[in-house]
Amino acid sequence: MLKLKESQNVFLEGGDEAVILLHSFTGTVRDVKALAEFLNEAGYTCYIPAYKGHGLSLEGLLAYTTNDWWKQVQESYHYLKDSGYESIHVLGVSLGALMSLKLVETFDVKKCIAMSTPHNRTNKDIKRRLYHYGERINQIQDLDEDESKRQLALIDDYDEGARIFTSFIEDIMNHLDAVKIPISIKYGELDQTFYQDSAERIYHDIASEHKELTAYKNATHLMTRSEDKEQIEKDILEFLKK
Repeated sequence: MLKLKESQNVFLEGGDEAVILLHSFTGTVRDVKALAEFLNEAGYTCYIPAYKGHGLSLEGLLAYTTNDWWKQVQESYHYLKDSGYESIHVLGVSLGALMSLKLVETFDVKKCIAMSTPHNRTNKDIKRRLYHYGERINQIQDLDEDESKRQLALIDDYDEGARIFTSFIEDIMNHLDAVKIPISIKYGELDQTFYQDSAERIYHDIASEHKELTAYKNATHLMTRSEDKEQIEKDILEFLKK
């Protein structure tokens, strides 16, 4: 059986402005690492928190909830503030986009980029995503059939974790009028149409006077690793420099 290693936070020191980059649910820092390196080369300090349990076995992931990952995001913000960075931006994909919005609603953030943001998910949706993750990570570990089934069965008991996740989304969406800073909302046209609907709702409900909504023809859900990744990187850099 392959032993998995937990991802580590990524901190790339650069200029006086910092960017927090937040990865997706069941993803890893690899979701946004190339983007962080691109922005760092352009002069930005970049920080990627590695969500606890992500990249580990399904059983390891299920030991945590959205509350744990949100706490890590807050710690990342405070770490940069305590390190002397006054100008902090945030961007994220999927769950990372949700937590980017939450950070804007809660703390002093200069600019925000939200990509592939869900706006309503059910417990069933969360568990389905966990099941796909479990199948993939079990195969990577080369687990035998009995152990694989045992781990997948643990998803049935993740009711509280799924409830916390869906409530987290609902709370963010109910406070979009608190978002008043410049924001760029992005979605991929190769993603489920649900995410276009979500992007349009967020664009409509936020209170910012400086907002943009952009679709990418060749982008899938994980936009930062799609065929349009280079254009997305350039657009994000341009948005940060405005």
